[in-house]
Amino acid sequence: MAPQSSQVNVQVQAQTQTLSPQQLLVSHLTEMPVEALYERVDQELKENVSLERENDIEEWEGNGDNGGEQENADYDQTADYSSPDDIPDNQPSDKGQVPETVVGETLSFYDQLEEQIGFYHLSEHEEELIRYLIGSLDDDGLLRISLQQIQDELEVYHNVSTSKEELEHVLHILQDFEPSGIGAQSLQECLLLQVRHAPDHASPIKQKLEQLLTKCFDFLMLNRWDRIQRSMKLTPADVARLQHEVRHLNPRPGSSMGEAVGRNLQQITPDFIVETDPYGHLILNLNNGHVPPLRISDDDLAFLQSYENREPKSLSRSEREGLHYLRERVERAKNFIDALAQRRQTLMTTMQAIIRMQKPFFESGDETLLRPMTLEDVAKETGLHLSTISRVSNSKWVQTAYGIYPLRWFFTSAARLDGDTVSIRSIKTALKEIIEEEDKRNPLTDEALTTALQQHGFDVARRTVTKYRVQMGIPVARMRR
Repeated sequence: MAPQSSQVNVQVQAQTQTLSPQQLLVSHLTEMPVEALYERVDQELKENVSLERENDIEEWEGNGDNGGEQENADYDQTADYSSPDDIPDNQPSDKGQVPETVVGETLSFYDQLEEQIGFYHLSEHEEELIRYLIGSLDDDGLLRISLQQIQDELEVYHNVSTSKEELEHVLHILQDFEPSGIGAQSLQECLLLQVRHAPDHASPIKQKLEQLLTKCFDFLMLNRWDRIQRSMKLTPADVARLQHEVRHLNPRPGSSMGEAVGRNLQQITPDFIVETDPYGHLILNLNNGHVPPLRISDDDLAFLQSYENREPKSLSRSEREGLHYLRERVERAKNFIDALAQRRQTLMTTMQAIIRMQKPFFESGDETLLRPMTLEDVAKETGLHLSTISRVSNSKWVQTAYGIYPLRWFFTSAARLDGDTVSIRSIKTALKEIIEEEDKRNPLTDEALTTALQQHGFDVARRTVTKYRVQMGIPVARMRR
């Protein structure tokens, strides 16, 4: 039995390793905002001498595909490749560097989680449940109380009927939120969620890490690596690698989202710039910041070319080893350049889709014109995977004529009004404007706010108005005098 098990393990490792380190590289680069990308590129330039900065930039012009609408997308295709033929079509531009903008982080830990609700198609009832779950998380981002207790609290104190099965379903959605590990009911589940949500979760090392957390968690808590090594039959190298992986897991994912409101000021460099040309067309540019265009070393390419027609037998052992090492370096440089190109294409495709779907806002800046939009909607529009859209949206910012916004801001839940679907954010925005313009000596009651919203075309119930007002942190009428 033991030999068969060993043979199966070898086969599984071979399959997962051929799964593509290139895809993992693209995934990591896609997730990075522009400033983090610069640091990653700088690191790669230092580690691989076959990768060089390109001094001469060739500009290529083209138009973006905007579904037939009159939106333009100007692109500059930089000479990132060893020849122009290697450059993919539709490369986005770097229209100069955009200055960093100081943006105050005005969202609490719970607000940042609530923003992600709009990424999913949820019913009003499911939204109510997931908001309650978010409010029940501790400061570490874990759910320490049982679902049975939450069910009882909802039914007794809030007159909300639900079941344990329904709460489990909603909790699983919450556990898909960023950062990974949020909503776990134990430390063990928290760490397992982070492993299972990792881009390289199918790799051999992540599979061993999951096995460690599943079968040897008690030993891990006691730091008994000797017992873990014997139990899992690990080599010393395996142990060292697993210890490294464990150190990169976060037992307190809630703490990574920052503390309450307004403590920090962030330096924000927008990843996208959306402008309007003199003809009223929207122009989308990708900001590459300080990231230089790259190329493969001409000397290395020429050296490889000089050995191309020579018989391997005519080469000395040292020449063969040097040639092999050089080929690996050049291949790594090419893969990195390819990954950057795929990142740019993915970002541009995603942002173009968001602009198409939220075009009225980008043209006017009117938040009430934002339409309901989820990750699934953008994935369907672009043909990209849902996880790819999530990686792009969770960490990127866009500069518009009306301000700088995180991409996740454009994702908003839907409400049904007289058979029509409208954005909940548009209702909340209208509600906020009505309250800001009210007579402070005689503030509007929720009933009066309902009537005012109906006059603005939002036929919502009074209890819905009350719910939105509470979610926005706006006090009742008598407290607004």
